[in-house]
Amino acid sequence: MLKRLSSRLYVPLGRHWYSTPPTYFAGSTPRPVVSSVPTSVPTSVPNSVPTSIATSPTNAGNHVQNPPRKYLLELATVISVLAMSLLAFDSYRVRLKLEAKLEQDAEQFKQTQDLVTKEFNANRKKRELQILNERKRVQTRELKVALHVALLRKQLEDLGIQPASVKQALQEFEKNAKMENSASNVSGTRLWVTENSCYKGYISDVREYD
Repeated sequence: MLKRLSSRLYVPLGRHWYSTPPTYFAGSTPRPVVSSVPTSVPTSVPNSVPTSIATSPTNAGNHVQNPPRKYLLELATVISVLAMSLLAFDSYRVRLKLEAKLEQDAEQFKQTQDLVTKEFNANRKKRELQILNERKRVQTRELKVALHVALLRKQLEDLGIQPASVKQALQEFEKNAKMENSASNVSGTRLWVTENSCYKGYISDVREYD
């Protein structure tokens, strides 16, 4: 019975105490005074409090900071991929352009080479034909001159005159014949008899035998 009464009359500590004012403050409203008696405030954090509550600001800050960083990383990755794609496309375009120009230059070079080859072959054939014609003309002249000399020698012999020998003709050639280079002649040389020879007036022009 006493325990029940005591438990009902029990007033927990830690609440504010009120003291009565002095007599000269009679009639005024009592002022609450905080008692110096320490209350039974727990000094430690209850074990039941989860650690996630204490670290919630930091985690919240991390959650706030991570999305912008992740976004920047994704943006940087996209920009890098775009830059590499543009660089690869530009390199491919330049390569195609260079290949096309190379093929065009090769085609032009082939055409020029074919044209030069045709001109060279045409000039070579023309030169060969000119040489053949010149040789034919020279041989024809030589034979005509030889026949003319034969006719003259026969006339001399018919008249009882001994014609000049080949040895005498060679000596006269060594003495009075001259030779020089000539671009107009296929053989590259030109022959003539000097004015000192007494036979110059009797030498016929080779062109007369054409």
